[in-house]
Amino acid sequence: MCGVLFVGACSTTQDEPPSIDASVPPPRTDGAVPVPSPDAAPPVCDIVDIPQGKGRLFCELPGADAPDVTVPPEFCVRELTTTPVLEARVMAFAPNGDLFLTAPSQSTVGGAHGGPGGIFVLPDDDGDGRADAVLPFAGTWPSDGRPCAALEADPKGLACVHGLLFSGSHVYYTRSDEIRRFPYRSGDRTATSDSELVAKLGGASIPDARFAHTLERTKDGLVYVSRGRGDSSACSDEEMSRGAVLAIDPRGALPLVPSIVADGFRNPMYLRCSPSSCGDCYASELSGDDWDGVGGREKLSLLGKIGETWGYPCCVGQGEPHPRFRAHDCANVGRELVSIPLHDTNFGLDFDRGGFPAPYRHGLFVALHGVFTSFGGTGVVFVPTDPISKRPTGPATAFARGFAPTGRATDAVFAPDGRLFVADDTAGKIYWIAPRTLRAAK
Repeated sequence: MCGVLFVGACSTTQDEPPSIDASVPPPRTDGAVPVPSPDAAPPVCDIVDIPQGKGRLFCELPGADAPDVTVPPEFCVRELTTTPVLEARVMAFAPNGDLFLTAPSQSTVGGAHGGPGGIFVLPDDDGDGRADAVLPFAGTWPSDGRPCAALEADPKGLACVHGLLFSGSHVYYTRSDEIRRFPYRSGDRTATSDSELVAKLGGASIPDARFAHTLERTKDGLVYVSRGRGDSSACSDEEMSRGAVLAIDPRGALPLVPSIVADGFRNPMYLRCSPSSCGDCYASELSGDDWDGVGGREKLSLLGKIGETWGYPCCVGQGEPHPRFRAHDCANVGRELVSIPLHDTNFGLDFDRGGFPAPYRHGLFVALHGVFTSFGGTGVVFVPTDPISKRPTGPATAFARGFAPTGRATDAVFAPDGRLFVADDTAGKIYWIAPRTLRAAK
């Protein structure tokens, strides 16, 4: 079968990458393959900035202001949505610039509910900064209270859709225990055929597995996918294998069998690879909800070694065994580059490509879903990056506020034109943020 990145005897489309000599990482062994880690000397990495536009200033577009959301004075913020899309979770920009969005109908652990269950397109063809419509690319698929496995007995079921990724001639998405994909040609706004199964994620045998995965493509052509789990009070190798980041090589024959990139996570829900030449990949790790008082914190985790472990639930952090498991060796588990306060709940993240001014240029922006019981802590934070390695250096500082008391930020994604888009799953809104000096392409 001619997969999205399989190029051997298959013809390629314009947006397919060239042949890449890469293999799926092996499962974790005692001899993990070393690659750059937080403790190694920082690499030298470059970022190719987006071209400067010559058109209208984005902040002068006639679109609606977002008076409840506040940003620094050198920026403006506008609401893209004209119709709410409840449970707006993951955004991705198609090759032609169309904004795609997943919105499950299965209620989320964070309290979002009432979503339509589908993949949607929010075009802005007239360029006024407002979505012209909410177009169903695939879906809708309402939830009826059954678990995801039952809702997804039909391959067309999208009640538990979440992750979204464009790569080559396909658009990939996740359901509760699957990666699937549709064919995609630039400009498509509706699925032209049925989806096909890419891989099972091994969650069917994990009783506390979450349905909210995300996807990311690495610079070597692999597809990473997150697999989260619930809280645990046990410590074992099996427990540490549940929450993980997995990899597939979509050039192989379908269906594929994922391999482990890193495990020992609780819920590394959102993934992002840096646009730098080094292509470092990161996970937004959500630590134990019951870790108040033991040093618990959320983490921005550099996926630094193939086959590494992050120690959950045995380890609070590197060299920090959980008090219940003091005998456990946590000396070699992963160490986060940046810590986020526990319960602020870091979700989607993305790097500026040079459209933002200093000190935000090339920085990392992270959507915080906030405290489950109070909506506190939700918003977007900014994390500076090292000018040489382009890695986050911290600390995280507030950038966009005002989503509470009715909204929660879920994803933060930079558009090809340099604007930062932010989704809100409880209010069903999408915003964009732009520097007052940023111009449209023409």
